[in-house]
Amino acid sequence: MGMSLDEKTVLKVKDLDVRFYTYAGVVHAVSKVSFDVYEKEVVSLVGETGCGKTVTTRAITRLIESPGRIVGGSALFRRRNGEVIDLLKIPDEELRKIRGNEIAYVFQDPSSALDPLYTIGYHIIETIKAHRPVDKKTMKEEAVKLLKQVLIPHAELRVKNYPHELSGGMRQRAVIATAIANKPRLLIADEPTTNLDVTVQAQILELLKDLQKQYGMSIILITHNLGVVAETSDRVYVMYAGKVVEHSNVFELFERPLHPYTQMLLKAVPNPLKKIERLESIPGTVPSLINPPPGCRFAPRCPLAKDVCKEKEPPIIEVEPGHHVACWLYARR
Repeated sequence: MGMSLDEKTVLKVKDLDVRFYTYAGVVHAVSKVSFDVYEKEVVSLVGETGCGKTVTTRAITRLIESPGRIVGGSALFRRRNGEVIDLLKIPDEELRKIRGNEIAYVFQDPSSALDPLYTIGYHIIETIKAHRPVDKKTMKEEAVKLLKQVLIPHAELRVKNYPHELSGGMRQRAVIATAIANKPRLLIADEPTTNLDVTVQAQILELLKDLQKQYGMSIILITHNLGVVAETSDRVYVMYAGKVVEHSNVFELFERPLHPYTQMLLKAVPNPLKKIERLESIPGTVPSLINPPPGCRFAPRCPLAKDVCKEKEPPIIEVEPGHHVACWLYARR
């Protein structure tokens, strides 16, 4: 196909454009989003609800349903055999061989990923069967082994349990076990700890980090929780209203956030070491993506906005090596 990626890159998304054609109008859910994922790293997509994080990753794996449509862009992916393909252009049949095999997805709500009529073991075995010719006995052994790997106690018994017989944290572990069944190159985890209590959240994040090292996977982590980002990620892409507004390595982002939106997100994170009356919040809401504002989409909420911010869209520029931002405070006009 004449496509190439440098050796360290597993996924390269370029100018991704996703729209939803609704009765109210066309929703510009994701607009010209670009990002890279390198070998054996965790990349976080962060931002408020409605900023396009989930739509972005669902588009990569073509899980966007009507009335949504991918209208532009590319998603180059390096397969296990070294072949580079565009996930947005390959036939459905070829994509099915990749989904659940080389690219796996952990959804936000484990209940939606597990059929209540089937056992946990059945879910894992079906995932293995779909991509590998393995005999029945070996598959059952693998299912138990995978449950042990995600630290589910009494795995030999749990493999026969139905989803409703497990706690929320155990269900999420079972979903992760199913996702890693075929040793994927890329794991997409969509808010994997949102519905869990703080202690279980920490355990799940620790588990993902351990599995990533063990399998040498790359992970895309979708979250609105910057505490989770600090704990797990190598690099971060901050999204706002369907666009990437800033990206850098995790240390730089927390040490020197450049975009006013990123700065305000970080100020809204509770700090247990500081005594404060109340948390800061970002005034206003994410704009309608049917008629997004001209210029910078954050301008209506930005305390530093100037006239140019409301008129022209800022380009994304490299302010420091590896630290990019889309903001007129840093760009030449």
